[in-house]
Amino acid sequence: MNISPGFLAQPLIAHLGWTLLHFLWQGTLIAALYAAVRGLASQWMSARARYILACLSLASMASAPILTYGFLASDSWRWSVPAASIPQSQVASSGNIVSLAPWYSLGLDSLQRVLPWLVMAWFLGVVVLLIRLVRGTLFAVHLRSRGTRSAPYSWRVAIQRIAAQLSVAPSVRLMISSVVDVPVVIGWLRPLVLMPAAAMTGTAPEHIEALLAHELAHIRRHDYLVNVLQRAVEAVLFYHPAVWWVSGQIRKERELCCDDLAVAASGDALAYAHALADLELSRPAHAHIAVAANGGSLLTRIRRLVGQSQPAPHTAIGPVAALALTFFVLSVGGAAFVRAAQTSAGPVGVVERNSIWVDTVRRGDMLLTVRGRGVLATNTTADLRLPLSMLKEVIPGQTVSIMFTNRTEMVAGKVAGTSPGAAEGTVAVQITSALPPDVQQGVDLVGTIQEGGLKNVLWVGRPFACQPSSTGYLFKLEQNGEQAVRTKVEFGRASVATVEIRSGLAPGDKVILSNMARFQRYDRIMLK
Repeated sequence: MNISPGFLAQPLIAHLGWTLLHFLWQGTLIAALYAAVRGLASQWMSARARYILACLSLASMASAPILTYGFLASDSWRWSVPAASIPQSQVASSGNIVSLAPWYSLGLDSLQRVLPWLVMAWFLGVVVLLIRLVRGTLFAVHLRSRGTRSAPYSWRVAIQRIAAQLSVAPSVRLMISSVVDVPVVIGWLRPLVLMPAAAMTGTAPEHIEALLAHELAHIRRHDYLVNVLQRAVEAVLFYHPAVWWVSGQIRKERELCCDDLAVAASGDALAYAHALADLELSRPAHAHIAVAANGGSLLTRIRRLVGQSQPAPHTAIGPVAALALTFFVLSVGGAAFVRAAQTSAGPVGVVERNSIWVDTVRRGDMLLTVRGRGVLATNTTADLRLPLSMLKEVIPGQTVSIMFTNRTEMVAGKVAGTSPGAAEGTVAVQITSALPPDVQQGVDLVGTIQEGGLKNVLWVGRPFACQPSSTGYLFKLEQNGEQAVRTKVEFGRASVATVEIRSGLAPGDKVILSNMARFQRYDRIMLK
């Protein structure tokens, strides 16, 4: 099934596909640099510093595709390869064309054909994960009123006291929930702390205060918002393991940062460690959108608090990171392979010279004409029909050339008047020369009206499907005439057979005017 002529073959889809492929090595490189920096500086970096480093790495991953797409769409990355470097024995005659691009653009034709399908698969994955994100957010909002009751007055006073210690806005509310199994923070602008009913009745008061301090630390650090942004990045870049690994490191370091703030507020690390030990080790799946107190490795956090050992997530990047590094090696190897294939000039497509129409760009006066169909009204008058966009330039006295259906003779006339209508207008033509023999009233005709001209402009024959005052692409022949490169061109005013060139071409350039739509995803073609 060939989908290239349709929507999926548009340049924006091709650019998006290349952007997603480039992120394979970009994301892996960012993850590798993050792992290296964290490993080298682990002896002196605090949990907060490691958290900031992980956030910057994820932000870099989110920015890389945006910058890459803008770069690919800017047309500044195209390059050319001399035709002499491509052996004629390696030129295929099947019409298969490979776009010759720089080292970062893998120009294999087979991959070009797969790109639209890759974009479709990526888009479906993003939609599924975004739906999951929205459902989780809606469920978290639903938790505000489902199975909740107001907390006792003494605990509402306690949470305000702890909030003041942590410099958290006093608008934080505390409620008891029979649905959640762990403390949960919901919301960013109007944060709500949900405490499990079991924890409020079966946990020592000092332990509850320590857990509340942890949740207030999340609010102070705006972790709920950061977590939502994380999940959005995970949804968009879901196909790269390095994104999930770095995002997981953010969650681990986030909990350590909140542990430090909670201990600073309570002043008793041992009591806080006991509070964590009293919590159930698992978190319910439906609470993923909320930021809870028992994220990360609970055992590692408790050991860190009691001083038995330092957290060692930096000593190994884990199996997922190893997989990401494997992606990096494969990407680099693949890029090298494609680069070598480009250097040795793999299969290049062929366009037959006798199947295209080539014209030369000229500078000078350009005649402006419009053409319309009509009928012979009388022996001395004709009526032409023109779109309103063309009719506005037609005025009485302009010269008209008339040809009748199935005849080669041409007669002259002048515009006598115009009559605009709803969708098109009528031009009355006074015929000034003798009619051919046997021409009867009512016969179909074509009239060409000369509206004037443009002085000293750059112009060329009008390409296929060219629209006036627009931007498009033409294939410009190189000096050797054996190749043509896709060139961005700005068009000006257009006539029946010519169009003004405002930028992109120079006098003497030779361009292909034929319909080249099936080659628009390529940057270069060969002429045979």
